[in-house]
Amino acid sequence: MFVVSGIILLMVSIAIIVAIVFTAMGSVKKNNEIVISKKNLIYLAPTFILIYCLHVAAWLYNGNGLDFFSCFTLIGSVLEVILKFKVDTAIVLPICQAYPIFYVDFVFAYIAGGASVILSVASFFSPRIRNFFTRRKLLRKGCDIVIGDCSDSLKYLKANRDCLMLAPGIARNRYGELLKNEVTVLACSLNELGKKLGSGEYNIIFFRGGNISYSKIIEEFIEVKRAGFRVTLSMEADQSEVKIVKERLIAEANGKVEAYMNCFSRHELVARQFVWQYPLTKYIPRSFYNENFSLKNDKELNVVFVGFGKMNYQIFRMCAMQFQFAVQHGRRFAVKPVHYYIYDNRDVALHNEFFSRIAYEFDEDFKNCDFPKPERICDIAEVKQLDINSVEAKKKFRTLVTDNSYTYFIVSLNSDLEDASYAQTIKRVLPEGGNYRIFVRTKSSAERFGDDGIIYFGDESDIYTHGCIVNDDLSELARRINMMYDTIENPPKWLSDMKKLPVEQQDAALSESLKDPVRRELMRASWESRPMIEQASNLYHALNLPFKLNLLGFDMVKRGGVDDRGVSQDKFNERYVNSGKADNYSDVNFFFDTQSSNLLAFIEHSRWNALYILYDYTQMQKKDMVVKESEDKDGGVRLSVPHKDTVRKRHACLTTYYGLNELIRFKFGLMYPDEDFDAVPADDSRLRDLYNVYQYDYMDLDRLYSEITAMGYKLVEV
Repeated sequence: MFVVSGIILLMVSIAIIVAIVFTAMGSVKKNNEIVISKKNLIYLAPTFILIYCLHVAAWLYNGNGLDFFSCFTLIGSVLEVILKFKVDTAIVLPICQAYPIFYVDFVFAYIAGGASVILSVASFFSPRIRNFFTRRKLLRKGCDIVIGDCSDSLKYLKANRDCLMLAPGIARNRYGELLKNEVTVLACSLNELGKKLGSGEYNIIFFRGGNISYSKIIEEFIEVKRAGFRVTLSMEADQSEVKIVKERLIAEANGKVEAYMNCFSRHELVARQFVWQYPLTKYIPRSFYNENFSLKNDKELNVVFVGFGKMNYQIFRMCAMQFQFAVQHGRRFAVKPVHYYIYDNRDVALHNEFFSRIAYEFDEDFKNCDFPKPERICDIAEVKQLDINSVEAKKKFRTLVTDNSYTYFIVSLNSDLEDASYAQTIKRVLPEGGNYRIFVRTKSSAERFGDDGIIYFGDESDIYTHGCIVNDDLSELARRINMMYDTIENPPKWLSDMKKLPVEQQDAALSESLKDPVRRELMRASWESRPMIEQASNLYHALNLPFKLNLLGFDMVKRGGVDDRGVSQDKFNERYVNSGKADNYSDVNFFFDTQSSNLLAFIEHSRWNALYILYDYTQMQKKDMVVKESEDKDGGVRLSVPHKDTVRKRHACLTTYYGLNELIRFKFGLMYPDEDFDAVPADDSRLRDLYNVYQYDYMDLDRLYSEITAMGYKLVEV
């Protein structure tokens, strides 16, 4: 009888152990983390019964009878085994010596019991255990650290692996809730965090919903950075706040710590993606252009905003800066402004800083110009409180779609469904196949709405990512371009060697080089050494690449490999016509020609003007420009007349494209008052130096093909 019982109990022991192992293995997630849950408590009951039965068998084998008191005593023995891992050898050894199978039974049963107890205890503490070990692992190797418990922080944590939440002052019950939801949490301040960091790279992200003051975050970050850790700080701020945060709070940091702090705006990130992916030049019919890609005089361009909340406001700012066109009048170009129509049923949405800047402050800032005042950034044709479902609204939309106009409709109202529904209304009102495009902001996946000819943009899943907020593609592209083309004093050999490679190999070589954190630091230091306005200028210059290329009839796409070349440079030069670069722009009259390169330089200056005006710059006056002497490399005296003042936000180049020539003549007159400007030969080195104010734009345009190729893109015809 005891042999049969031993065999049966052995089979039960094995079954319980197999079940425990199977459950543990089945709970392993894709990231190889074992999930311990309270479901594991189920194994306590069968293992208790199993061990109790074995003790009963041993008790009977020892010649003892069974009664209430003996059964109760055996429960105590079993509990001692399970809770204290203590075995009453006087009871179990005799049967094990007589029947070895019971020795195996007890060993297997004790293993099952121990595993059940460990799993059960761990089930109560598993969220904290998981949090402890995950946190240690992340802080040792480097990770993203989101400050503050808010909905945006949780969205970021959900969308990205290898990141944790820094939650100073978090309530105990909230801490437990986050752990149950498998959020890795560290309940300490940014100052205290510095004591826990390792040698990895850390990106600290702060969303405005975190409810911590910017000054406090910046002060604590500076202390962490000065301790020698490799950390960067990205802070969310609205457009109006960015100026103060960057120009006051960040600018006051010293020791180059400010180079590792930057601001981001979710709405601006969406707006950047919009103008990068959908520039007006991508859809305008080729029949709208002259041979040199200037816009024909009878053609009009419109952008209509249906709803004007934070999203469309940012898109408006971005479009006004990036979408610059020109028409040709005789032998000169003239600005061709895009017309903007802005409608919202809320009056408060139609009053903002940007409208004031264009409608009032622009005239005040440029009313006493010594040089021709710059053209307006755009034409705000109509700003109106309007019921978008009214007959008046639909009639207005219809009038903007004609054979001689091209119109963007950008819808951003309240909910995704409302926006998508209203876009269908616009589509129904307008002629099929007309000169227009309808764009709809949708926070959820655009795929939900199908392919109905309407373009959906702004999916939030594309925003709450490391690649968008910490290291967005545009900023990375701008930094890489700056790294490859900026003049770095005493550049390291690896960088000099890379610049000698064929352009189609430079992107792969740079990507490989930047795996080294020291080299990434060099790239960041080179970028951050530029004044903030120059960073912005380079950033939005990079953003404007698709606009210029689409204007020429090309587009840029990522290469599939080194041999995936796309359009050749000779083919590119058939449309980018530039007769000035052959003799290194020795004839300054070239700058006033009407070739396609002249057109691109003209609209680039308009874009540059728009950027500086949006950053509150005004034109420097003649009285503020004085001659300065410096020593050239040969020991001679070099004269110059600085025409910008970044502290007071003044720049004399804030004039028309042709007004730059007046600036050049004025500066020459200051430096050489006894000479007649018109009598100086065109190839005079002094003139060529002054005409660099034009040449810089052409130099940027001349390297457009190689710049794009070196960054891993190719050109394709559209």
